[in-house]
Parts: sequence; structure tokens; C-alpha cells
Amino acid sequence: MRSRIVAIAFSIICTACSSMKVAEVDKATGYFPASTKATVVAQKSIDLDTRRGMVVVGNSEFILGQLRNINYFGEVITVEELESRIIKAGLTDKIPSLRDKIGVNNAAKHYRPFLWLRFDTRGSGTSEYARFILVDPLTLEEYFVTETHLDRLWKGVNDQNNWYPMFNALIDYIKQNSKTYRSQSN
Repeated sequence: MRSRIVAIAFSIICTACSSMKVAEVDKATGYFPASTKATVVAQKSIDLDTRRGMVVVGNSEFILGQLRNINYFGEVITVEELESRIIKAGLTDKIPSLRDKIGVNNAAKHYRPFLWLRFDTRGSGTSEYARFILVDPLTLEEYFVTETHLDRLWKGVNDQNNWYPMFNALIDYIKQNSKTYRSQSN
């Protein structure tokens, strides 16, 4: 239930003030065009190259497109696509649902390991923040958390102030934890 509420809130937030335009990584800088920087709340040093085979995101074409444009992960798919694959693989007895953390954990155990990039918010009103959280579904360990303030009053909630900065912070995390990632500028 909580994941549905978060997904609905994300949709409302995104459509209310933001264009949600999938952008290309700038070849000169290696980043998306952002006007601010995201805050990195947590990051754990890991060998990201061993975990880059597949990443699952919520059912957002924007996040899917942005993550694919980073051009690092082997496959980037939505939860909906993962559900289809689980059905085709005949694993519905072992993975009856992906609507909660237990379901995502079961998918990583019984289908195949992957990373999970989930969206969340914290706070409310004038102290609300959008967050991207990169999680290992096998352990539910949060490897990376970044956030931006949802300033609906002064700066606005949009790609350059919120979404692109969080993707740029993720690019920095990938650079720090991968020996194989090369930015578009190299």
C-alpha cells in the first residue's frame, strides 16, 4: 500500500510542476543539464561492476529513460517488465507479488539478482524532499541515497532543480564505484 501511495505522490509531484523530459548526458561534461546539486545522504563503497547486470525502477518512463541514458547498467527495466518476466519464467508461486520489499527480495532470489532504484519522499510541506535510493534487493541494504528539496514556492520542482541533479549524483556514485564506467566525455 505504501509503495502505491509513493508512486501516486511521485506522479502528482512530477506532473504538477515538472516537464519530466528524458535528456541525454552532455558529451562535454558527462552529466545531465542541472541548475543545482543534489545532496548525497548516504553512499557505501562497493564493487558496482559486479552488480550492474540489471537495475529495476518503478513504472516511470522518465526514470527508465534517464537511467538508460547513463549508459552503464546492462539492462534497465520497470517493475511491470520484471513482473512479465517472472510470469513467463513460471515463478509466480515463488514470487506472487512485487508490491512490497519482500516481493522484490523474492524476485532477486528466485529470478535473478539485480539492483533496485526506488523513488521516495521524506518530510512534508515546505520541508519535503525527493529521494532516489539504490538498493540491493537481496539484503535490502541501501547503497546510495540522494535527495533534492521540493521547493514548490521559490525555485520550482522541475528537471533541472530536482531530477537531473539526483541522476548526476548517481553518475558520480557510479564513477566512484566502477572501474569500467567511462563518462560520455572520455
